Amino acid sequence: MSSVKRKQPPASLLQRRVRPRYEPEPESDIEEMSDAPSEEGTGYDSEEDDDQSGGEMGSGSDEENPQEGSDLEDEEDEEDSDDDDTPQPAHQLSFGALAKAQVALGDRLSKRKSRSSNAASEADSATNNDNKFSLEKNHKKPLEKPSRTSKHAPVEMSSKRQVSRRRDFLLDPTSTKPQARDPRFLAPSTMSATSKIDEIKARKAYAFLDEYREKEMQELRVAIKKTKNPEDKEKLQKALLSMESKKKAQERKDRAQKVLDEHKREEKELVKQGKNPFYLKKSEQKKRVIVEQFKGMKKGQVDKAIERRRKKVAGKEKKLLPFARRTAEDR
Repeated sequence: MSSVKRKQPPASLLQRRVRPRYEPEPESDIEEMSDAPSEEGTGYDSEEDDDQSGGEMGSGSDEENPQEGSDLEDEEDEEDSDDDDTPQPAHQLSFGALAKAQVALGDRLSKRKSRSSNAASEADSATNNDNKFSLEKNHKKPLEKPSRTSKHAPVEMSSKRQVSRRRDFLLDPTSTKPQARDPRFLAPSTMSATSKIDEIKARKAYAFLDEYREKEMQELRVAIKKTKNPEDKEKLQKALLSMESKKKAQERKDRAQKVLDEHKREEKELVKQGKNPFYLKKSEQKKRVIVEQFKGMKKGQVDKAIERRRKKVAGKEKKLLPFARRTAEDR
């Protein structure tokens, strides 16, 4: 057999020392490791033997390559420093180190709290600024009313109306509907002075309706005599009484208007003669109307009318008076 020479590895690789990597383990693992010291011991012994053999083999080479030996020593120092930097388990630390660590943690927490409080204060200030801006936006200055071009120009009225403060959702919806204000359908009492003149004109223009009402009243009287049902008879009597009362009220109005027309006609003739006009007060108008009413009555009718009027006035005054208090004699 031909002898084959094997290539030997370089001396630098043989002289390099290999150390196991140290990793921190929890306490439970430490107990397991204490149970099997023999295995770890064997491992370390084998590594020491390797180191010794490597040292013996490389003893001759150290003399030949001194620079390589110094490099290996530097690498070993760096590895030792790395091993020293690894964290130690908590049970191996001293009380002084633990106290320092606690103080350092407290400082960090206080710094974090101060940062968070500063951030919160900045956020609050930003929100306050936003609220102020929104309030300024909402509370705008009221618009100035446009001035008129001249004093003779008509006044401009706003079409906006303030919302009612009443809570109308509990009321009947028919009562909350907007009421129409057409002057053609308003009652005469709510109308102005011009409407009073229109009422007089309408009365003269529709005077023929009195004849129709008189015919209706005559028909009701005939129907009351013929009907035998008491309910129907009562309804017809109420309708007849209502029409008669409306007729009497209209006659009173016509008499009062006749007195005023007579006074106006006399005043116009006096003004033509060069005298100043004289306008009657309402109280004087009522007196003249009453006097004119009593002219066509007999003495007994006048006394009855006066008595009725006195009772009517006394009843109104009695309603205005407060109720009499009970005394000890009344008990």
